Amino acid sequence: MDERRRMIALWESGRTPTELSRQFGVSRQTIYTVIERWQTEGKVGLEDRSRRPHTSPTKTAEAVEQALVVLKEQHPDYGPDKLVALLEESGIRLAAPTARDVLRRHGLVKARRGRTARWSPQGEPVIAAWGPGETMTTDYKGQFRLGNGMFCYPLTIADPGSRYVFAVEAMKINSGKLAKVVFERVFREWGLPDQILTDNGAPFCVSKSIGGISELSRWWTRLGIRHLRIQPGRPQQNGIHERMHRTLKHATTKPAERTLKAQQQRFNGFMAEFNHVRPHQALGQKRPATVVQRYGREYPERLPQIEYPESFLVRRVRSNGYIKWDGEQVFVGEVLSGEPVGLVQADDETWELYFGNRHLADWSDRRRGWIAPADKS
Repeated sequence: MDERRRMIALWESGRTPTELSRQFGVSRQTIYTVIERWQTEGKVGLEDRSRRPHTSPTKTAEAVEQALVVLKEQHPDYGPDKLVALLEESGIRLAAPTARDVLRRHGLVKARRGRTARWSPQGEPVIAAWGPGETMTTDYKGQFRLGNGMFCYPLTIADPGSRYVFAVEAMKINSGKLAKVVFERVFREWGLPDQILTDNGAPFCVSKSIGGISELSRWWTRLGIRHLRIQPGRPQQNGIHERMHRTLKHATTKPAERTLKAQQQRFNGFMAEFNHVRPHQALGQKRPATVVQRYGREYPERLPQIEYPESFLVRRVRSNGYIKWDGEQVFVGEVLSGEPVGLVQADDETWELYFGNRHLADWSDRRRGWIAPADKS
């Protein structure tokens, strides 16, 4: 402002706009503008003016901002990408970066802590979770206490291809018998998957049983389902399911309900929102319910019998868990009592033991006992 006053003082003393332009290092048009404002507005015309444009065509409309804020309040855990996908269904188009800026201005964006480095499974066996309608994943989310002091053991079943959650069942105990009831319900509604991926805990695996087979996995094998187990201590090999567990825990257990029945209602609400409302980034912001597919095989009314190729030697497991093999009584596990197992010769000293499609163990003539399939020493 002081320079503009000097310009006017010199101009009134007789200096020309051209001379003033050279002296102050500005264009003659700038000098003319200052003189015009002085003549029409007086001292006010020499004050600094805002550079803000009179109109802002790129400014987000107030109604759009309000719609975004309301949606965020309804879904506080959703990020800008999910919220933008929901707005678009209402005919409101908004870029995710713009949505993020709007939420930040309204104080609705929480800063995230930096992630610590995680172990990379490079070099470990890859467990393929195929597309929708091929694989199921299952696990027990860590038990927690209800408001009445009882423990709750949630059994979860999902399709990693579509992110669809088939079941979140609140249970009093971790039981294969109770889990079978839930799986039977899911199988009847959705059909039989080609494979099921689990960890190595009960009731999916029995560490003292040959091949880790349990009553539940025995039933799956009878149904022609391939049972895959992640490596011990490697939950990231079932990462899609584990990620769902984090969302489940945050949405339904903080705080937990008082009773098992109330907690189940909370789980049911989570499944409805997770499957039918929540857009998923891995699905291109689609909902799981729009992607999930029914599995290709129907659940049979009668459990099929296990059959083996003609090249296999078949032995029936006795009630005490033994089979007769190579002139001896050899123990294979009571969990297989009454079931046929198949043996096929791998080399001069080794026979492979199968139950249906499962390679349980190898018989070593040299050791005169069972060894793990990968242990050929």
